[in-house]
Amino acid sequence: MNKEMLTSTYLRLRERLFSRARNVVQSDDDAQDVLQDAFVRLWSSHTDISRPEHAEGLLNVTVRNLSIDNYRQAHDHPTTPVDGEPDRDDGATEQYERQQVIERVNEIISRHLSDRDREILLRRDRDEWSFEELAEHFNLSPANVRMIVSRARATVRNIYKTGLS
Repeated sequence: MNKEMLTSTYLRLRERLFSRARNVVQSDDDAQDVLQDAFVRLWSSHTDISRPEHAEGLLNVTVRNLSIDNYRQAHDHPTTPVDGEPDRDDGATEQYERQQVIERVNEIISRHLSDRDREILLRRDRDEWSFEELAEHFNLSPANVRMIVSRARATVRNIYKTGLS
């Protein structure tokens, strides 16, 4: 098929293709990028296309697939950088954020809980001691240990949420 026929097919379908892309992607700019990529792919395969209907089908499928790829990429890889933080891939960013939360929680535990409450909470959550084991070790009732753990968690949660140190 000649390139003039490809161009006229693309121009005839452009608004509908744009609308289809815009329904999937996040912005008009992304939809424009999808259309440009689709046209480039159409143009580069001009020797394989024999009829306008074939070009139309190829454009529709290409715009759909590129729109889905664009959507997935935008949702799998956030594009908003965090100030002062180096660029990282998703796994490293998630791991970094998790480590930051752990460090913050440990800081709250060490600053705001008594030695006994800190030790009970850590042995329960980190070391997975049962309430009965904790009660025996600290010479308390299991109900008392549950209350201490509950209050310690509430203290850590409230301080974490309010952002106090």
